[in-house]
Amino acid sequence: MPEVIINGRFLTSQVTGVQRYGIELFRSLDLILENQEYRELQFLCLVPPDAKNLPEWSRIKIEKVGINRGNLWEQVDLPLHARGRLIFSPANSGPVFYFNQVVTLHDANVFLIPQAYSFLFRLKYYFSYFLFARFARQIITDSVFSQGELARYLHVRPDRIIPVLLGGDHLERIPADAGILGKRGLTSKGYLLSVSSLSKHKNFERLVSALQLVKTDLKLAATGGSNRIFKPETVQSAVENVIHLGFVSDQGLKALYENALAFISPSLFEGFGLPILEAMSCGCPVICSKSASLPEAGRNAALYFDPYDVENMAETIEQLISNPDLQDDLIRRGYENVAGFRWEATALKTLKIIQTCSGKESV
Repeated sequence: MPEVIINGRFLTSQVTGVQRYGIELFRSLDLILENQEYRELQFLCLVPPDAKNLPEWSRIKIEKVGINRGNLWEQVDLPLHARGRLIFSPANSGPVFYFNQVVTLHDANVFLIPQAYSFLFRLKYYFSYFLFARFARQIITDSVFSQGELARYLHVRPDRIIPVLLGGDHLERIPADAGILGKRGLTSKGYLLSVSSLSKHKNFERLVSALQLVKTDLKLAATGGSNRIFKPETVQSAVENVIHLGFVSDQGLKALYENALAFISPSLFEGFGLPILEAMSCGCPVICSKSASLPEAGRNAALYFDPYDVENMAETIEQLISNPDLQDDLIRRGYENVAGFRWEATALKTLKIIQTCSGKESV
């Protein structure tokens, strides 16, 4: 198989769900390439010249190339240095006029909830997504839900887009830093946890409204900062017992999951729902929206509510916090569920797709 180029622009951004996907995917792929049967496969990750704190992979080489930054680097420098080789772009974007490319489009949110994005962002993504759908060698996405929505909005057959579910085992190797609890006035099992940016589709305002209907002294700890691609939601941040933690480290996040009474995901739309698996891997009961792709991650191990119905959300939260046996049952089912979501499996399926697009093997 010829050398495959990885679009490493994602390594220059703060770690959110999309960057997490790239980091964990290539970490697992790098380990797979150590196996003798894959030793002939060659991957080269190209990154912009300003890239810092790069990962140390054994089998995937990383090389800084070009003179530009950001989107200009991706559209000009990356294709020039790829020189016709297959590019794998894992983070929703890539060189739009480079057709020998596999692209991961993580969700259809720009179509499903356009009001969450600026006009220029929507214009860019409408244009690039339609080109990818018609000319890229293959499109990958995170869930069956996203496969269907992307196919519908991009007017292509569903088999043009391959769903590859994500892993949920990355926090297992990370030590927890419980110091974050004391710093923010949190106590073990004394708070509920939510992980999201303050964007419209995350539905945080309804969650805050629901908690005002719940008879509890529990605090709501919300991690995740602002994201410049989203229009921020007007959130009742002054409500008592709501604590905005902003961006936290992986070590702090693991401690928050381990000590929360429950994790709540109220999103209207998600490409997959990675925090659901993170919570389950840390023994945290999950309450989540029954919308979009979230049931694909939570399966039978979560307690579901209607994300548009504040009263139903409040009733579901009360059901969990008042029933220790239900909490224990969800913890058990969560461990069983997350065992079926491993980054190694994600990497192996992705590798087969790349091999197919290089003419090596069938999916």
